[in-house]
Amino acid sequence: MTSASRHSPGNSARRPLSVRRRVLYSAIVCSFVFGTVEVIARLAAPEAANGRFRQIRELVLFLGTQESDLMLDFDPDRFWKLRPNIDINDPGNSYWQGTVSNSLGFRSPEFTLEKPAGTTRIVCFGDSSTFGIGARMEDTWPLQLEQQLNSSFEFETTRDPRRESSSPRFQVINAGVPGYTSHQGLQHMRQELDRLQPDIVFASYANNDFWTWDNQTDALHAADLQRWSVRRALLQSRAVQLLDRTIHPPASQPASQKWAASATNSYFIPNDDWTQRVPLDAFRANVEQMAELCGEREIPLILVLWPDQPLAAGRWSIRLDYHEVLRDVAAQRNLAVADVTTTFQQNRPWSIRSYVPNDIVHVNRYGNRLAAQAALTALRPILKPGTHQLAATQY
Repeated sequence: MTSASRHSPGNSARRPLSVRRRVLYSAIVCSFVFGTVEVIARLAAPEAANGRFRQIRELVLFLGTQESDLMLDFDPDRFWKLRPNIDINDPGNSYWQGTVSNSLGFRSPEFTLEKPAGTTRIVCFGDSSTFGIGARMEDTWPLQLEQQLNSSFEFETTRDPRRESSSPRFQVINAGVPGYTSHQGLQHMRQELDRLQPDIVFASYANNDFWTWDNQTDALHAADLQRWSVRRALLQSRAVQLLDRTIHPPASQPASQKWAASATNSYFIPNDDWTQRVPLDAFRANVEQMAELCGEREIPLILVLWPDQPLAAGRWSIRLDYHEVLRDVAAQRNLAVADVTTTFQQNRPWSIRSYVPNDIVHVNRYGNRLAAQAALTALRPILKPGTHQLAATQY
């Protein structure tokens, strides 16, 4: 055999692939296979819910309907948040109806992040009492407060050349989210204060801080989420979620409903021995940090005292201890207080009748109107008399 025939293209042996090319080809094949599995998994399985997010979904389903489950999304810092653009029109749901959220994820009419010129923007952070369970969006106390401010001659002023004729003098944004504690509210403020740029902030918490779900505080749950950040990143994959559910199957629907029923009942009959979601000392620290966040930005902060039905009737409630903390922090830091509790007590028996049936916290349109009146009373010293401008700052 000649040298030419030995080295001809038809007879030469194929050169082995380099290590680099083998790795590259393997990566391409693995990516294709994993991508295919992920697409199939996303088509075949819903997104997994874990921890506090799973629990709030179970509570929402227990209180509402399947449609209501669409109102919340997972948030790594706040555990959950309102899903944007949600409207619920289910006659069987007495807890939330109509517009649940706008395109920005707030229970308010549409608004732009850029504040209209010449408008005083007020943001109301809070839990379900601010969100307005049992009331339509337009009947919640933040929206009723906005209507009262813009229709009152008390705050009328000469035309501000910066303000367009169609712009309101006051804009009140409802940033309430069902189930929130002061821990979640603090994270919510950290996320939204600079984005929303409010002139005044309300904070209404304490209705869920004393509660217990799984004998773990919100702070410990947050630490667990951080500790398992790698697992959480992997669980963004629907294929990994399916594998995780195969290894750790979730509780059956009847078991979930049983937990939700137990958690709901415990809300009405608290136990002194349980682990609160936010104990009193942590509650104080959260409220003080809210005050510091607002103080750093020279934004007046108003703390809201929200009454449950026993407090509205002049009786003792576990929330009273949390209200005392709010009063103490307000006194130490010279903060205004919207005392909805006293307003309800002064308007008995109608205030008692304003609570949603079989509920001791959430109120109808009339109860929200009383809350808006208390908020307006707290605002007066902050607003300059006869104008919609801010008086001397609290800080």
